[in-house]
Amino acid sequence: MSEIDKRTSDANNEEAQAVVFRHGRILTLDPGCPRASVLACLRGQITYVGDDFGTALSTLHHEAEVVDLRDRDVIPGLIDSHAHVLSEGLKLSQVDLAGLDYEETLEMVGEEANARPAGSWIHGRGWDQNLWSIAWPTAKDLDKVSPHHPVVLDRIDKHSIWVNSQALKLAGLSKDTPDPDGGEFVRDENGDLTGVLIGKAMFMVYNVMPTDDGHDFLATFRKAINELLGYGLTTLVDCATRPSDVPLIKKAVDEGLVKARLRLYLLTEPWLSELLDQGPVKHLSGDRLSIDGIKLFSDGSLGSRSAWLLENYADRPGYRGGHVHSDEHLEAILIRARDIGWQVAIHTIGDAAIAQTVKAMAQVLGPEKTDRNWRLEHYQLVADEDRERVISMGLIPSIQSVGLMTDLHMAPVRLGPERLRRAYAWRDIIDRGGYVINGSDCPIESPNPFLGIYAAVTRKDLKGFPPGGFGREQALSRLEALYSYTIWPAKAAFVSDKLGSLSPGKLCDFAVLDRDILTCPERAIAGTRVMSTVVNGEIIST
Repeated sequence: MSEIDKRTSDANNEEAQAVVFRHGRILTLDPGCPRASVLACLRGQITYVGDDFGTALSTLHHEAEVVDLRDRDVIPGLIDSHAHVLSEGLKLSQVDLAGLDYEETLEMVGEEANARPAGSWIHGRGWDQNLWSIAWPTAKDLDKVSPHHPVVLDRIDKHSIWVNSQALKLAGLSKDTPDPDGGEFVRDENGDLTGVLIGKAMFMVYNVMPTDDGHDFLATFRKAINELLGYGLTTLVDCATRPSDVPLIKKAVDEGLVKARLRLYLLTEPWLSELLDQGPVKHLSGDRLSIDGIKLFSDGSLGSRSAWLLENYADRPGYRGGHVHSDEHLEAILIRARDIGWQVAIHTIGDAAIAQTVKAMAQVLGPEKTDRNWRLEHYQLVADEDRERVISMGLIPSIQSVGLMTDLHMAPVRLGPERLRRAYAWRDIIDRGGYVINGSDCPIESPNPFLGIYAAVTRKDLKGFPPGGFGREQALSRLEALYSYTIWPAKAAFVSDKLGSLSPGKLCDFAVLDRDILTCPERAIAGTRVMSTVVNGEIIST
C-alpha cells in the first residue's frame, strides 16, 4: 500500500488531523451500517461511515487528507485482552527454546554459555517437556553444557522453571528445603532437587537474579508495542503490570513513544496491600492509558500440572495441583477490591480454582448478575455446576484461543476423556447468553490474533490436527471469533462507546487486511497479513 506508506510521514499531528479513507471494503461491526467503503475522522474520532465520499468530506469542516484503501478489507482495531507486553519485548532478547527437542535445547544453552563471560546469568524461555521423551529435564544435564553460568529457563507457560546447580546454589536451595505454599520442587527418587521448580517455588530463584538485566525498559516496551501494532492490535490489555513500571509507561505514552492504547491490570504480588489502598485510574493519559484493575492468581497451568483440579490428574495419580489462596484470604481480598472500585482479573485454569473463585465472587458480589465485569482469566476446565453461575453473575471468561493449538496435544493426557467435554467450552458460554474476550497471553503464545481466530473457529493446530477439530462442537463462528477481539472486550472494559466497532463518534482505530477473514478458506485465516494499522486516524504500522 504505497500510498499509505507515503502519507504516514504527512499525518503526524493528531490534533489537527482530518482524514477520509475511501475505496475500502470496511466491515464495521455496526448493525446500522455493517459494510461501507468510506470512513472519515477528525482528531481521531470517526465522523462518517458509509459510501458517500462527498458526505464524508462535509462532516469534517477542515481540509482533509484523502487516503485510498485500494479495495482492501478493513476491520475495527483489534483488542488483545490478555497480553504481557514487557515480557513479549524481553522474549525478543532471551534464548528462545520454543519447539526444540531436548538435545537441541541443551545445545542452544551451551552455545549461549560459550558466548558469555563466566558468572553471568543465562535466561531462556519456551521449553516444553511434552515434546520430549522424558518426564522432566534435570539440572545435571544443564550443568554439562553450562558449568560456569547460572541458568534459568522458563517453561512455555511460565509456571515452572528449569535451572542448573549454580542457580540452585545461589538461591540457597537444597534437598532439605521444604516446598513453599503454592509451589513444588520436583525431586528424584532420593528426594534431591532435579532442577525443576513449579509455582511459587520459582520465585526462590527469581528473587536472587539480578534486577538489572541490561535491558532498557522503554526500548523493550516499545519493541513489543511495535510488533503488536503490526498485527492490527490497537488496544492492549497488559494483564500483570508491575506498579513500579506505570510511571515509565505513562511517560512513554505522554511523549508519543507508544501509539497503541493500553489498559493495565496491576500485578498484586508483592504489592497487594498497597494496591488495596488505591483504586483504578480510568484516564491516566486520556484514551491512551488507563489502570483498570488488579491481577490475582488462583492456580498454575495444566502443562506444569500446577492447575488446581477437583480430581486427580489422569497422568499423575494422587495429585490435583495446588491453590494460591485460602477461601478466607481470597474473599477478604475481593471485598477490599470491591470497596475500592477495582475490576478484578483472576488467573483460573483448573476446575477447583474456578469453583473457589466463583464461590468467593458470589459471596462478595452476590449471586445475581452484577455490572462489575470481573474476569476469569484462561477459564480452561469448568465444573458443570459453575457454568451457569459464571454467566448468571455477569463474570467474563477471558480466553486465549491461540493456546488451544498447543493444549490440544497435552490436555487429553492431563485430563482424560471424561473431563475434556468440560474443557475449553467456548460455545457453551455463548449459548448460555454470555460472551468471551480473547487474547494471546504473549509471550507464552503468539500475539498474532489471526492465529487465535483460526483456532477459535477450527479447533485445530496449524497442521490441521485433529482432522475433525478438538471438541469442534465448542467452536466459535468467524463473526463471534472477531467479536471476541473487538465488540466483546470493549464491552468488558466499559468502552463500547469508544471502541469495538467503526461508527460515528467512536475512536478511529482499524486494521487493513489482505483478505476477508469472514469468507476466505478456514486455513487461510491463520495466514492473514495486516497491511496497515490505524490508531486515532493516524497510520501507525504499514
